[in-house]
Amino acid sequence: MFSFKLGLKNLTRQKRRNILIILVIAFAFSSYLLMDSLMNGMEEMSFDNIKNYDTGNIQVVHPEYWEDREELLLENLIYLNQDMEESIKNTDGLLGVSSELRFKANLNNGIDEVAVRGVGISIEQYNQVFATQNYVVEGSMFAPGESKAVIGVSLAELMDLKVNDYITLLVRTKEDTFNTIDIEIAGLVRAPNPMINNGIVFVPLDVARQALNVGNAVSMITLKTVSGDEDTLTKELTDSFKNKNLDLKAYSWKESASSVIALSAAKKGGIGAILSVVLLIGMLGIINNVILSALERTEEIGMMKALGMREWEIVFVFMVEATGIGILGGLAGCLLGYAGVSALVKYGFSIAYIGGDGSAYGIPILDRIYGAWNYPAFSFLFILGIIIAVLSSILPSYWAAKKDPVKAIYHR
Repeated sequence: MFSFKLGLKNLTRQKRRNILIILVIAFAFSSYLLMDSLMNGMEEMSFDNIKNYDTGNIQVVHPEYWEDREELLLENLIYLNQDMEESIKNTDGLLGVSSELRFKANLNNGIDEVAVRGVGISIEQYNQVFATQNYVVEGSMFAPGESKAVIGVSLAELMDLKVNDYITLLVRTKEDTFNTIDIEIAGLVRAPNPMINNGIVFVPLDVARQALNVGNAVSMITLKTVSGDEDTLTKELTDSFKNKNLDLKAYSWKESASSVIALSAAKKGGIGAILSVVLLIGMLGIINNVILSALERTEEIGMMKALGMREWEIVFVFMVEATGIGILGGLAGCLLGYAGVSALVKYGFSIAYIGGDGSAYGIPILDRIYGAWNYPAFSFLFILGIIIAVLSSILPSYWAAKKDPVKAIYHR
């Protein structure tokens, strides 16, 4: 009990140095919590943007089309039939179904031309699966039966286009002949996913089919389902297609977002490296503090040993002091981290500072990243900080406790 009280009392000695070490630990811990929040927020936003604006939860595609899906070929398309529709309709947790015809096109404004991705959609179905309609900043999404187009604001700015302007899409048909789609712009959209803003033109599905001469075919069928069970649903759907001899396969959004998930895995490795640095900072600070305290109290240590205190009791004194510093540093770090994460969750971090438009860095985020709460990280870091404080104090404490009492008293 005496050793414990002495260790606590020693926390008030050398206040300036102890406060400095506590602040260093607090800064390291809060920096880690902020980085972890930012990375988790970026991951959540990336995944949500992929599902809400590009892939849905599940995509039904011909397996050979899937392999070359980025090429936007008009081969291995899906021709709708009753067996297929029944399999999709029986999917658990189904919230919406959207048929899409994706194709290559060159957009011409009468002066300039740029390569784009055309997407033929049935607007009512599309709105059941995707949230693009919520981000129309000028005009509107085209109505059912209208022969109009919707493009992103970045593409509109690039081509000097506005609502009610006419554009021409130069396309190559299934027979490898050229055709054009002359269409009026109904609306401009600025979605959180920059890929939509930069190079996609939405047109009515029947207009795209007619121009490309593909009959009632589509490139893929996108499903919106209750999130969290996509892997099971994709397997069940694929098995259902197989049982009905349909050459189709279901893919979860994770398979479409493999590159972003790879970035997420790299992020976890980076977070681990940051945590190692944080713990190293804490260890060095505490070890340095124990050694300096031992050097300053050499005579005091010798006197304690001469009065009968055992080595483990002296070690315990230093461990209590180091643990107190670890606890105070951890608490301060968690409080600073809580304040910082609260601000990130509420206000976010603008990536305009690094050029804006995260697609340039492989992440589908437009202009602002919001943090995400990771409450276990707070408790984990606090407890780990205490453990590191205790462990890092043991060796220098033993070094101090093993001093010869006579030499320690007369060390000068």
